[in-house]
Amino acid sequence: MREKLKNFIQTLIYKNIYGINPDKNIWIFSSTDNERYNYNSKYLFEYVLKNENDITPYFVINDDKLRERLQLEYGKDFFIETSSKEGIKKVLSGGVWFTSAGLPLYGTNLNKKRIIVNLWHGIPLKKIALMENNFGMLKRLYFKNIFSKNYSYILTTSKNLLPIMKESFGVAEEVVKVWGQPRNDCLFEKVDQNNLKSIIPNLPSYDKLILYAPTYRDDDETKIFPFEDYDKEELESFLESNKAIIFIRTHIDESTDVEKYLGKRVILLNENIIEDIMPVLNLFDILITDYSSIYIDFLLLQKPLIFLPYDKGKYLHKRGFNFDYDKVTPGYKPDNMKDFVKYIEEIFKGNDFYKEERQVVNNFFNEIKSECSRSVCLNIKKIINKDKMGE
Repeated sequence: MREKLKNFIQTLIYKNIYGINPDKNIWIFSSTDNERYNYNSKYLFEYVLKNENDITPYFVINDDKLRERLQLEYGKDFFIETSSKEGIKKVLSGGVWFTSAGLPLYGTNLNKKRIIVNLWHGIPLKKIALMENNFGMLKRLYFKNIFSKNYSYILTTSKNLLPIMKESFGVAEEVVKVWGQPRNDCLFEKVDQNNLKSIIPNLPSYDKLILYAPTYRDDDETKIFPFEDYDKEELESFLESNKAIIFIRTHIDESTDVEKYLGKRVILLNENIIEDIMPVLNLFDILITDYSSIYIDFLLLQKPLIFLPYDKGKYLHKRGFNFDYDKVTPGYKPDNMKDFVKYIEEIFKGNDFYKEERQVVNNFFNEIKSECSRSVCLNIKKIINKDKMGE
């Protein structure tokens, strides 16, 4: 919070001293606390860098080591920081800002001379922002003044989500636009199986890949296989006979002892191995989760889902959901390992029992079922041109 307050004061000073007139052909991108290169901002930035030759894009990264690595990979000119006067002035020169979490600079009335777009970073299956259960009065006041009043647009994936996004961010409904999530563009691209093999050497031979991505629990450990009849050797034997691999992807801060579940065919796939799962998500034949909204992205692939909501009552009560969990989770929910294994076997045989239910939920959440980065850019440019016509 101290850094954000410092940034707020510096932004206020430099904005008033230098009177910078933003250039609508300079687009600024940022994500988690200006420290991470992730979420929708990453994917839209890469699209713009590659395809929009009339736009100069910059991504804010205040982590020196990460910024240096990205500069080596993409070019020194495109990654900037907001720790210096010159960095702040560079961001203020941008006529369009895109963010997925936070803002590139903190202040008030920042959208008076520029377009600020919140791409966000997922579907609000769980309550977010102003609708969270633990949002106090001071936090609410801070959020509304620093974020809500600065956003020109907030993106989502379906008109069914408009009321929730409106309430979550404290904005008028016309601010929320159904333009999609740029990160989902990679789901429609062909991915080479060798990508995974190059990251994780010595993989056993396989025909089927399963991703297990449980939700992070703030004050509790995750039960990876929450079955009383869990048998590690039996699960390994089943996977061996079916030439399948389960990759477990827990949160980077997860304290659960995952090691005891790992084997030849149950393999860890955390952020320190693959930082971003989206580029390889379409390699997996089945997704297992509990409350992670990653399954809503996975619905676009029209592949089977399995849910393990063993602590549903406790989790839903604490976190809060925007939807009836059972109505929007189209997949089998086994409560013992015998049924868990049996259902996976049925999927391998081609028996897809939840196909119709998945399609219904997919249509509800994912109105955008194709690549969207190009259309997001076109929409922003139309708004810019309209503004110019009105001048």
